[in-house]
Amino acid sequence: MLVRVKKYDIYLPLRYNDGRQIEDERSDQVDDVLYERFGGLTTVLCEFPLRGLWSGESEAYRDLIVIYTTIDFEPSESTTRFFEEYKEILKSQFQQEDILITVQEIGVF
Repeated sequence: MLVRVKKYDIYLPLRYNDGRQIEDERSDQVDDVLYERFGGLTTVLCEFPLRGLWSGESEAYRDLIVIYTTIDFEPSESTTRFFEEYKEILKSQFQQEDILITVQEIGVF
């Protein structure tokens, strides 16, 4: 049976804006938070690192990124609030001007 759910993707850099490698502990924290909230997640990191290019307030940034994907099987307003608040936490922890989080409504069998 097809179930309608929401899929969230969080695009996080592998390096701080000054070029330093982001500590593994930061990634582990993201894993823990998403697992605790949604009961599972998938991390997409290919051998050819995914790259992003975006324009910030003062300069253009080129990032190597990892994508964290989680599925909410019981979408609600509390999930929207969670991601709005978590985005601010991630911006601070990863020292970024912004963090891209996308949401898609999908069907799961």
